[in-house]
Amino acid sequence: MSGGRLLVTDSVTLCGDHVDGAVVVVAGSFAGALSFGFVLPRGPRGLIAHDAGVGLDGAGISGLPLADRCGVPAAAVATMSARLGDGRSVLEDGVLSHVNGRAAALGLRPGLRAADAARRLLAAPPGRPAPRVSVDRGARVVLDTPGGRVVLLASTSFAGAGHARDVIVVGSHGGRVNARPLLALRPRGVVANDGGMARDGSGADGLPRLDEAGIAAATVAAATARIGDPESTWQTGVLSAVNEAAARLGAAPGQAAREAARLILTATADRAPGPRRAPWPRTRP
Repeated sequence: MSGGRLLVTDSVTLCGDHVDGAVVVVAGSFAGALSFGFVLPRGPRGLIAHDAGVGLDGAGISGLPLADRCGVPAAAVATMSARLGDGRSVLEDGVLSHVNGRAAALGLRPGLRAADAARRLLAAPPGRPAPRVSVDRGARVVLDTPGGRVVLLASTSFAGAGHARDVIVVGSHGGRVNARPLLALRPRGVVANDGGMARDGSGADGLPRLDEAGIAAATVAAATARIGDPESTWQTGVLSAVNEAAARLGAAPGQAAREAARLILTATADRAPGPRRAPWPRTRP
């Protein structure tokens, strides 16, 4: 059966209402359960995302078996073959590293170019909604002091005005697309996952953009924490990269994420609170 449509996006959080059973999504997001949780409820025809270094406990590709259970063929491209957070790079540069059972049945395999895989997925049967799949949008405060908090969030897209005085520890990768919603909010600090760094260092290329806004930011190595899981970032993450704002506060590669978050919180305790008005609307599914 044919008649599918291709949707290329830098992040699954930007898909909105554009996904239905005819759509094959090619996303710059990591291929984890968190990312796929944004689109599987809408029943896409197929999914291609980034393996983000695969990482601790295979978290970078944990969405593949989830998609299988929902009847959706899905694949991930190799870490260094494409840029994280860049859907066009995933489509045009990506080379498959992992596929689920549904995708394998359609002829997808490691080594296949993502563009060829997308064409095969466009001929797959239409998808069906999976309403039981959901994303945890909650926040958990792990450190609460008179000077501010450290808060865990699964995705940077869940950060709001109430987090402007917080150091936020997220499950997201540290790429540019995930830095964007934080530029207007201006939290005290951010700790994300480096997604295996990926092509052109794109797993952490949001750090310089945050630096320009005066936001201390760091990433943890994908092998030390489960991407998509802020609790893992907090508990076991080890810094792999920091921006200049974070370095000035004493954060450094090799440091435990929880130590760095505490340090940033303490060092910025006298910073005036309050986000700047966002110059663009934020789109969420």
